[in-house]
Amino acid sequence: MPQVGAAYQQNKGAGLDVLFVLGENQSQGKPTLAYCKTYANQYGLPLDKVVIDNGALGGWEVLFGAMNPYLSNTGELSLPWDGLLDGDNMEYKYSSGNHNGFKDINAALQTIMMD
Repeated sequence: MPQVGAAYQQNKGAGLDVLFVLGENQSQGKPTLAYCKTYANQYGLPLDKVVIDNGALGGWEVLFGAMNPYLSNTGELSLPWDGLLDGDNMEYKYSSGNHNGFKDINAALQTIMMD
């Protein structure tokens, strides 16, 4: 998380935008607005970039309804989870579960920022 926050601060003037999606709290329950604020402050994240996604089906319902999280072979989701879209064409470039040929999220981000 600190890497993504730092990358955002360094590149927001160049068009980088981020969202930090909270699907659950530390007890695997539904996060509250107070928890969201505490989480943002704990990690030095801009509060307007931290959102809650926890609906009737549980955490990350909207996010993973739109993006394949690429779960592990055992069907597990590793947290924290990263996903990266190219804002020019909304191409899904990278996720924690599918690096798509990139070494890490920083390498994928650098490629997008250079385009």
